[in-house]
Amino acid sequence: MYICICKAIREREVDAAVRAGARRPADVFRACGKSPQCGTCACDMRDRIAHAIAHERSVQPTLLAAD
Repeated sequence: MYICICKAIREREVDAAVRAGARRPADVFRACGKSPQCGTCACDMRDRIAHAIAHERSVQPTLLAAD
């Protein structure tokens, strides 16, 4: 699903940017090589960033336990 229609940024791109260290919408745009346009996506992007961070944290202990 698209998070940013103007710049065609999808959920999976936001997730990848978060895995690479993005923590704010501006970080996601930078990671995707794009710049914000209208700002309508900011709330949805923040929600997706939070979701991706929460998912990262829930999976991380599992990965550490497997080592």
